[in-house]
Amino acid sequence: MPSVWRGDPLWLADVLRAEGLDVVELTGWRRRGHGVFSDMRGVMVHHTGSNSATAQSIAAGRPDLPGPLSQLHIARDGTVTVVAAGVAWHAGVGMYPWLPANMGNWHTIGIECANTGTSPSAPHRRNWPDAQYSALVNSCAALCRRLGQPAARTIGHKEYAGRAQGKWDPGAIDMDMLRRDIADRIGTAPSPPTPRPGVPVGYYADVLLYRGSTGPQVAELQRRLKYAYSAYAGDLDIDGVFGPETEAAVREFQRRTAGLRIDGIVGPATAAALRLRLVSSPD
Repeated sequence: MPSVWRGDPLWLADVLRAEGLDVVELTGWRRRGHGVFSDMRGVMVHHTGSNSATAQSIAAGRPDLPGPLSQLHIARDGTVTVVAAGVAWHAGVGMYPWLPANMGNWHTIGIECANTGTSPSAPHRRNWPDAQYSALVNSCAALCRRLGQPAARTIGHKEYAGRAQGKWDPGAIDMDMLRRDIADRIGTAPSPPTPRPGVPVGYYADVLLYRGSTGPQVAELQRRLKYAYSAYAGDLDIDGVFGPETEAAVREFQRRTAGLRIDGIVGPATAAALRLRLVSSPD
């Protein structure tokens, strides 16, 4: 089976059905999104703020935030609707140890549950019907298993964006208890996904450079492109700013390298193919 940490999860409906869930596919979900995933590192859980919020509303978004707002919607009766395969605006500004700052949208699959959340201090599972909670646990387990990740890679929006945005969703969900239930559903700890040949995923797992990135790692990328691939990057300035010229050079490198997605983004696979030297930012 090929690795699944990059690209869009077009397998969502199949994986969820295989878990025994009641799955609905919203028309057009495979083409819906705000771009292609950089790599998928885990799952982020939310409540919608309303018991009656529909999957269609998650696809459409709000006046201030266009949809899709998550990849999945879970109704109170346990129905799981696949809303989108591409990036969704569900995470926003925030931080978590295994996520680049403010980049949760590009690295996590979002699940919106139709629920008020009750309150930030409500006890675990208040106002969460058994069918909905069970569907949430099983969905997270299915996704983690498919990604080759443990239950620890399921987080709440409040854990990522609580400090930055004051978020408290999913309300009335103790995330440690949820993760224990997910782990029980997964069973034994899954093995990591099989890496592409020649790609040391562990070494480059945290690399993510894209247009607008700055710093010493970008300068090292430019240096590598300029001197090792001078045929198409010889005029590249080493200024530590990932601008259009750097993106064009990255795309050309990806175009000439078998097995890489041509997206102009330096993730783990592209960094490995470049043999990019990792550089720490100065204190």
